[in-house]
Amino acid sequence: MAAPIESPVTVQAAGLRWRVQCAGPDGGTGTSPCLLLLHGTGASLGSWRGCMTGLAAHFRVIVPDLPGHGGTSAFADRRATLPRMALAVAELLQVLGAAPVLAAGHSAGAAVMAQLALDHHVPTLRGLLAVNGALEPLPGLMGLVAPAAARFAARSALLPDWVTRHASQPRALGHLIHSTGSRLDADGVAHYRELLSQPSHVRGVLDMLAHWRLESLRQRLPGLTLPLWLAAGLCDRTTAPVRSLELARLLKHGKFVPLSGLGHLAHEEAPETINALLLALRDQVAGDTAAETAA
Repeated sequence: MAAPIESPVTVQAAGLRWRVQCAGPDGGTGTSPCLLLLHGTGASLGSWRGCMTGLAAHFRVIVPDLPGHGGTSAFADRRATLPRMALAVAELLQVLGAAPVLAAGHSAGAAVMAQLALDHHVPTLRGLLAVNGALEPLPGLMGLVAPAAARFAARSALLPDWVTRHASQPRALGHLIHSTGSRLDADGVAHYRELLSQPSHVRGVLDMLAHWRLESLRQRLPGLTLPLWLAAGLCDRTTAPVRSLELARLLKHGKFVPLSGLGHLAHEEAPETINALLLALRDQVAGDTAAETAA
């Protein structure tokens, strides 16, 4: 019998109204560890829909919309910085009574996940999986120009409405998804069409891009004491796979996992592949914990 996947609920935490979806046995008993899934910029909890059924058989799964995305409200002052977003997620977990043992983050969600671990907001975490993680500043001139352009765009009262009118059109949306190196089914395309039709979501994306700074995170990552597996789609056109490879070499507990034939949205293209990685990470963490206990 399949584990239950609950309908999204609304939760108040950190001064925000969150949309959260859960799956699996309630309470996360000893046989069902808790797993946190975080989506990337411009997505929502729906991006993990393909993974949830398989994962719910093994975990109590918690999947929120990040601030300003999907059904979660934005910060009142719209300053969606990385440390602030991570702290808000931690406060949400406290309200939910959730104590994740593992976390997985896609793209910018991986940065939120890493910040949670480095700031010790979730002391129960034992292992992390980044799926095409955006864990470093953009290289060169793009790293200087992109945040400034996003700040300018975020101040526009008209741009979100313009985006909803144009970006959600079939041709524009098709080009956008193709640019990630991924191929999505009809449900996956519909997910992004729905999101891009919401001006509040587009504004939340711009707020995040305008305030995103990864220099400090990148400097701190070598001090991470948890296993961090860096899964990288070799067809990713958004985040260069070689950056995950180079980062894995710098981390004491880093591991590079190449994903052949997959693009930036690898968890949506091949959820069974990502689920298998999470189960393998669970088993490694359990083995490490048992070894530490025996010692």
